[in-house]
Amino acid sequence: MACACPSPSDAQQGPRVWAADALVKVQPSTAVPDRASDRVSVETVRGEYENAQAVVTAGSEDLTLTLSTEPMTGPDGPRPRLRAAFLGFVPVRKGTPNTPDTHLVAKPPADLPDPILSAASVTVPAGTNQPVWLTVQTPRTCAPGVYRSALNVAAGGKNLRVPVTVRVRDITLPPERTLQITNWFSMGNIAAYHGVTMWSESFWKVLDVYARFMADYRQNAARTMLFDLISASEDARGRLTFDFSRFDRFVELLEKAGLIGTIEGSHLAYRTDWKTHVLQGHRPVTTLPDGSQKKWVYVEVDSPEQREFLAQFLPALVKHLQEKGWRDRYVQHLSDEPVAANAAAYNALAAMVREFAPGVKTIDATMCREVAGSVDIWVPQQSEIDRNMEFFESRRKLGEQVWIYTCLNPKGRYMNRFIDYHLLSPRLIHWMNFKYGFEGYLHWGLNFQLGDAFKNVERGYPNPNNLPAGDSHIVYPGRYGPIPSIRFDAMRDGIEDYELLRLLARSRGAGARRICDSVVRSMTDYTLDPSEFRKARARLLDALEKAH
Repeated sequence: MACACPSPSDAQQGPRVWAADALVKVQPSTAVPDRASDRVSVETVRGEYENAQAVVTAGSEDLTLTLSTEPMTGPDGPRPRLRAAFLGFVPVRKGTPNTPDTHLVAKPPADLPDPILSAASVTVPAGTNQPVWLTVQTPRTCAPGVYRSALNVAAGGKNLRVPVTVRVRDITLPPERTLQITNWFSMGNIAAYHGVTMWSESFWKVLDVYARFMADYRQNAARTMLFDLISASEDARGRLTFDFSRFDRFVELLEKAGLIGTIEGSHLAYRTDWKTHVLQGHRPVTTLPDGSQKKWVYVEVDSPEQREFLAQFLPALVKHLQEKGWRDRYVQHLSDEPVAANAAAYNALAAMVREFAPGVKTIDATMCREVAGSVDIWVPQQSEIDRNMEFFESRRKLGEQVWIYTCLNPKGRYMNRFIDYHLLSPRLIHWMNFKYGFEGYLHWGLNFQLGDAFKNVERGYPNPNNLPAGDSHIVYPGRYGPIPSIRFDAMRDGIEDYELLRLLARSRGAGARRICDSVVRSMTDYTLDPSEFRKARARLLDALEKAH
């Protein structure tokens, strides 16, 4: 939707600061609302994060801004922590196709807010807006009540002060993380963007920073790249032994960081073409008796050669998982996004996994139903479930799980986390998790950007098959590690909401469902109005205080 620029009278009056809902993406040219408040209010519970937003509108001159916050006052004991950061703008040049205007923040070309910058100061051109992102983190031991602080913006010799009120409800976010969350991440990009060599000590230190960051955003499952982490040696008779030392270090690092959770064994096979009936098998780097490395010939997954490999690899893997105490937390990907054309090859691979790794659950992002019987954890897009709800309900009755995933699809009226979609979309995805009982959420793109992550948000542009804005990455590379986006913050808020809905459902199931249904009526019918959402969340908190 188009946004009017700040009025000439605003520019003549000099800089001003105003409050905006944190679910609103404020653009450089967004008009100052007629009844804009100069105060920020946040409602939160113990143990969670909540966000707010203030906006500085420059007057007739460019401004250089710096931020500071005042100490939090209120009841004795631990108090909420308030952080302030500038938002950066990224260019959306093509925009997400096949989407109604009502579901888009702006039409391209547009500069939209997304990265939460670590910069100490920014310069704001005359007559434009600079959003300031406020994050409130409330300790689990914080007393309920009202707390007060303020944001101070130093702007061109002036101090613009924004009072901040934080109301902490008498509710504690459950410590358990029951919703399975996985964002696949690129270890190669981590190494490249931070200038470290893969598997060096410097790399492991940077990976630890990323792992703790992801855990802080409530990720509790991780795709574990088996054949990057596990190597093999072949003896003179062709028998294989496997080295799990790097695999162990990876899992232990993530586990210590609080990220694992669930260990997702990466795919055992891949396809070379979308519609091919053939799946090729993955194999590890293998050292021969003379010290040279074996050059594997790529083979189909249902070939005798791949069967011979899996007959050695999978029992060794399961034995090692059992010894490490990880067996019950391990799930195995077979091949990503199977379709009807390669379902037979997928089913053949699944049969071998059942044979050589009995009891290991299989998981995949699925694009067809012909793999029924081969999948224990289905991860379809919500549009696929919407079209085949009866099928997926029948699989659940058999004891199988159903998660959801988003990537470059679905579009249209379905929720996704593209940069040009409303911020309610990534938050309400997890209300949808609650509404339909989907146990997990998967996305392929934590940090799979190409080139400059701040300038190339539509991976592949101008190629007509480029990815929608933000699909490839929801974090940005910072000097010392990843920096989040407002989409990632909204997603975390939604995951916390999911746990609060579950908490209410323990004693008042019908009430929790009514509150959820008031804002998520179906997979394609949900509110995009922040005020309507805030009212629903307030009802959720009211009900929790009464119930607990």
